[in-house]
Amino acid sequence: MPETVTRDFRNRCGDTTIDDVYTGNDFYRHTDQQETFIFSSDKAGNEYVVVYLNNVWNRTIKTLPAIDQLPYKVLQRLLQENPEARKNEFCEIKEMSQTFINDKYYILCYLQDTPTEKNLVHTLVIGSDGTILKSCKYMLNLPVNARPLSTDIDWISKRYSGAVTLGYVNDLGSDNYLVIHNGVLKSVLFKTSNIDTKWKETTYALPKGATVPNNILESLHTTHAGFTYTEVMCVENPSGNYYLFIDGTKPNRLGYYVEAI
Repeated sequence: MPETVTRDFRNRCGDTTIDDVYTGNDFYRHTDQQETFIFSSDKAGNEYVVVYLNNVWNRTIKTLPAIDQLPYKVLQRLLQENPEARKNEFCEIKEMSQTFINDKYYILCYLQDTPTEKNLVHTLVIGSDGTILKSCKYMLNLPVNARPLSTDIDWISKRYSGAVTLGYVNDLGSDNYLVIHNGVLKSVLFKTSNIDTKWKETTYALPKGATVPNNILESLHTTHAGFTYTEVMCVENPSGNYYLFIDGTKPNRLGYYVEAI
């Protein structure tokens, strides 16, 4: 490895044991950039993957051996969301550090039994301050194989002035940036196609204090008479802006879109 990479790696991971090193062309975007993966571990049971792009640090994925190794705020938020977490089997307990993202964040994937299902997959993405950035009932793509792009971050900054990116994951093939904008947590999705990306959708919960316009509610009740909802999401995509009304009491979370006009 180049001396600059070795020095940076030791500054980040200390006296860990290097288990493997792999260098090749950028796998995720199929570009001609050189990507170096350093796999290492320490005596405490932590495993590290540190990735360099053209010999410049890009991301660190630290896999923790148990949830009790999580920072206090993150662990407390997990236990608040899932009091039985210590009894669950965890598939992933990862601490993420990424270029373009100032703070660490955590990806937690576990199996949970419900009254109707066994070993239901649940994933939480939690910020270093304990904020839940994302929740889903499936595994996200492995973070070692995906990374945020500066072009995406620039696009987000232009569309959502003052937005701060708190986390990034690859969700079923889409690049998913988790950002805070004017106090509102937003999920920004980009389609990926080799080197190019294209904005797909932004979703966020109806901000506190905001109300749904009467004409939107009238349209909902006219088209779907008798429908009751427990959640309202705001959806932006290239075709326009929409309200998504969801009945969270239904197992399939039935919902309807109404265009914001």
